[in-house]
Amino acid sequence: MSVVKTLAISNLAFRGGNEKIDDYNSGNFLRVIKIIDEFDLLMQEHLRRIRKKEIRYHYLGHNIQNEMIQLLATEVKNLILELVKSAKYFLIILDCTPDASHEEQMSLILRCVNVSTSPIKVEEFFITFVKVVETMRESFFNTLKSLLGSYELDFNNVRGQAYDNGSNMKGQNKGVQSRVIREYPKAFYTRCDSHSLNLAIFDMTMSCFQDKSFF
Repeated sequence: MSVVKTLAISNLAFRGGNEKIDDYNSGNFLRVIKIIDEFDLLMQEHLRRIRKKEIRYHYLGHNIQNEMIQLLATEVKNLILELVKSAKYFLIILDCTPDASHEEQMSLILRCVNVSTSPIKVEEFFITFVKVVETMRESFFNTLKSLLGSYELDFNNVRGQAYDNGSNMKGQNKGVQSRVIREYPKAFYTRCDSHSLNLAIFDMTMSCFQDKSFF
């Protein structure tokens, strides 16, 4: 568990080309296990039994690594949700982008006043990635509502929503923000200034050759 936490905190890859303990391409997880083996008698005996094939289940493979990562992620997410619930009111931030397999992924971020810190401060917390089959406003809205429900967060406590400038998100008549406001009038919409600036610069460069060359 300590090795999993260390690699996760350092944002390092766990696995290499294989899961053989003594192979050069075994990856960071097994390399750190071998370092522990140099100083820890219990680990030395464990690896000896693995090499001699005295045991079949050694708990060093990718399945146990993934399970530990999931357990840690669940614990962190639960702590974040407790902070949000203690603040009561929160803002939702959504963004979508295709992943390496060209499937649309929606990220959910919550912003709230963290009352557990001193001094009290506004913080943003990443909650999850969700695969979205359709990018229509109905699909986004229903997915968002379902997500908040699964986390036992009351949509009536949403006091803001922030998205990029995509028409399906910002549209005043058919966008996600308009659909949310119709049902929850206190969830005020804030467009992304960075995205707006990016669009303005893009349009500017398209109309002036010198600007286009400069940027």
